[in-house]
This record gives sequence, structure tokens and C-alpha cells, in this order.
Amino acid sequence: LLHEKNLDPDALREFYTYLRSLSVVVSNQYFDNEVVREMLHELYKDNLDRGYLHYEGKLHPSTYLAVSFAAIRVSKFEWALDFIEKHKHDVAGENESQDLYRLNKALYLFGIGNYSDCLDNIPATSPFVDYLLHGKRLELKALYELRSDLLSYKLDAFKMFLSRTSQKIISPSRQQSQSDFANLLHQLSNSKPNDPKRAETILKRLQEKKQAAEWRWLLEKAKELKNT
Repeated sequence: LLHEKNLDPDALREFYTYLRSLSVVVSNQYFDNEVVREMLHELYKDNLDRGYLHYEGKLHPSTYLAVSFAAIRVSKFEWALDFIEKHKHDVAGENESQDLYRLNKALYLFGIGNYSDCLDNIPATSPFVDYLLHGKRLELKALYELRSDLLSYKLDAFKMFLSRTSQKIISPSRQQSQSDFANLLHQLSNSKPNDPKRAETILKRLQEKKQAAEWRWLLEKAKELKNT
């Protein structure tokens, strides 16, 4: 900013809070745009250095997750791990078993392809909705990558969670995005290799369901299925 030195410190902090919120909205809307993803990561890095992400020395759990997730999405794994480890004692609301830290660590482990250790780090539940949903989806994704026989059972349990519990804690649109993820993952997991026609069908459905959670990962898996 050319004129940031002329702004009141509190006003400047509020401006960056607004800018981060706007950037997240744009990133979610244009989720296939790598430039937008990179920009969001750099914004988080800048604001972390400025001290704008901490309040009274603490990081909100959602902020901790957002920063690490943004870095992992653009494959800044070394930076993400350093951030997760360096700030694990700064997170407000952390419990004795460090479940918030463990979920962020699990995201990192999944990102580098260490699926077994990822599963070991995912907490069973969380009072924070973002962590709860990330954990459930991450478990399913890791089980898919490992070709685990547990996937079908866990997927059924996730669908049951969506139909019974999630209505009380998440919005209808967010519930739909989770449901789309579950349905598309079910289709992928029940597809056989060397079936280009089936893969094309799933790819077409993905283009119609861009609001699905984990859309980019699902697209990657569908393309792998096509090329297997």
C-alpha cells in the first residue's frame, strides 16, 4: 500500500482483516485459479509477520487452520510445517491432547503423501466445525489413497452424519457441498481401473458439481482413474 504509513494502525489492521476475508471469498469462488491461491498465501505470510493474525498473543483456531491450509494448497509444505510447529502453543482453545495442532499436522502429512501418519494424527472429533469437517473428509481421502477396506464403512458413517447431525451445525449450502463430496467419492471408490467411459462420466459430474468440497482433489483422482 502506497499510503499505509498515513493510516491509523487500528484502521490498517481492520483493512487487512477485510482484505483477507475478501481474498478467501475470491479464492473459494475461483478455486481453480493458482494465482489467487498464491496471493492468499502471501497475504497470510505478510499479515503474520505484521502481527495482524494474533490477538492478545493468540491465534484463533480458524486462523491457524486457514493459514496452514492456504500454504498446503499451493504446495508450500516446508513453510506450512514450520508455521504449524512454531505456533502450536499460540492457538486459543487448544486442549491437553493438542487436537487443533494434530489436525493441522494431519493436513500437512496428507499434503506430502504420508497417508498413514496422517490418519494417526486426525482427532476423533472437534467442537470447531471447520476442524470437524476437515477431519472427516481428510480421513476419507487418506483411506481412499491407501485403498483401505475401511473406506466404504467410513463413507457410510459420514453420510449418516450429514443426514442426522450436520443439519444442526452447518448451513444448507455447506451441507450440500459435503454431500456432493461424499457422493462423488463413493462413485470414485466404486469405479474400476481401465474404464475411461466411467471416468469421463465422473469428470462430467464434477463439472456440474464445482461447489463440492475437495473439488480439486476429486478432479485429480478422476483424472488418475481415467489414465490408469
